[in-house]
Amino acid sequence: MDLVPGDLDAVAELARHAGWLDAGDEVLSAAPAGAGNMNRTLRVATRRRSIVLKQSVPFVAKYPEIPAPHARDRVEAAFYREVAGCPGLAGAMPACLGHVAEHHLLAFEDLGTAADFTSAYGDGDLAGLDALAAWLARLHGRTSADPVFENADMRALNHAHIFEIPFVADNGLDLEGITPGLRALQRLVSADDAVMNRARELGAVYLGARTGALLHGDFYPGSWLRHADGPKVIDPEFAFVGPPEFDVGVLLAHLVLTGHASQVPDSYAPPPGFDGGAANGFAGIEILRRLLGVAQLPLDADIRAKGRWIDQAVHLVTG
Repeated sequence: MDLVPGDLDAVAELARHAGWLDAGDEVLSAAPAGAGNMNRTLRVATRRRSIVLKQSVPFVAKYPEIPAPHARDRVEAAFYREVAGCPGLAGAMPACLGHVAEHHLLAFEDLGTAADFTSAYGDGDLAGLDALAAWLARLHGRTSADPVFENADMRALNHAHIFEIPFVADNGLDLEGITPGLRALQRLVSADDAVMNRARELGAVYLGARTGALLHGDFYPGSWLRHADGPKVIDPEFAFVGPPEFDVGVLLAHLVLTGHASQVPDSYAPPPGFDGGAANGFAGIEILRRLLGVAQLPLDADIRAKGRWIDQAVHLVTG
């Protein structure tokens, strides 16, 4: 069963069987829920309620030519189980209604017209950042022995897109955001031995981690929703157990890209032994991959601004 409008009858029947919709409820509308990158989503509405369904497919939904681990739904389902007993974590996420592993399908409460935070790349509005940072601190106070959080296949995919592809000059990727000017800057970065050596070091840390905190794995504005009750966190399919500096580094990178200082919010209480230098390194790598890699952002910036970000990223990486 595919989560597409053309397969709606089968989707609705499965949702009724799972108890997500009432028996006999007629589906009035079904439409994609947000502009997701990795997964298919569908908002299904009846007269009584609406829910959001999310299905992982064996490729990146936005880029079907890029293979992706099909079982990432299991990681997300496990994450929701892990945080279910912590109101400070689960309360800032949409309620998970259930998981049908056979169809790689998850169901969530519908938060309505809540939009993500990607508008902040244009207007810099990160209202709710303190709450998001406090949520991250609570998450990093936990760990998990569940082997699903090794998440090796998703980490291998992410490792390639964070630590390798952005640093391959003339990699042949035909991306709208990669202009000739950025290609020239990419060649300079990839020729910088200090940057490349540090990228390899941090990539090995990311890929090899087996102990540490429970991480979200993709903590950036596209994984946050603006909501009347406060920001909500979504999309933990990249979750793994590892260094909290990775999550914090991703957060810092997107503070820079939304026009804020690369400074950890006061509401984030770092765990013992937290390495600020490693967090800065991950931040610099994240900035570089968002400018030079596949996962482009809606950045309204010219080549000079992007050049300044790249300079700042290099400084963060090399210390």
